[in-house]
Amino acid sequence: MKTRDDSSMLDENSPSWTLGGADHLPYKISLVAKLLDRKTTRMLAEEFGLSVAEWRVLAQLATCESSSVRDLAEKAWVDRAEVSRATASLVRRGYVKRHDNPDDRRGPLLSSTKSGQALFKKIKPRRAAFHKSLTSKLERTQISALEKALLTLAQLCVVDLKKDAAPAGKSRARAAKA
Repeated sequence: MKTRDDSSMLDENSPSWTLGGADHLPYKISLVAKLLDRKTTRMLAEEFGLSVAEWRVLAQLATCESSSVRDLAEKAWVDRAEVSRATASLVRRGYVKRHDNPDDRRGPLLSSTKSGQALFKKIKPRRAAFHKSLTSKLERTQISALEKALLTLAQLCVVDLKKDAAPAGKSRARAAKA
């Protein structure tokens, strides 16, 4: 019996890829991101017992001295509540510790523990291999072009988000009327 190549489940004519038409690039980027998140979720949960949010927090803390929930959320462009839940879980499991924040008593500083650093060092090569497997079918020029295109799109979004942000002390509805 002939086995079906998994990549044939998604090609340029697949309904899930053509949804929205050829001009719907954000949908395609979102689809790829969701597929990557599903693969990442499965690997992290099965091999290391972590959620994607926990991994992202651990990876950020393992590569910096300390940070607050607010800073972690802003760096990753995610909701503070998601970071807070992931952090609480990592603290309970001994991978992250809280410290008093001399600049803001409401928000403690967080840092990776020795066991958190060890877990990060265990996961990092596995993640690097996964990332390499994703680009193994691409030429260097394609990878470079993709990196540049994604950075440009991200920068455009950041500019628009900052432009759309309400001034301090005003709601968006009131800012829109002004």
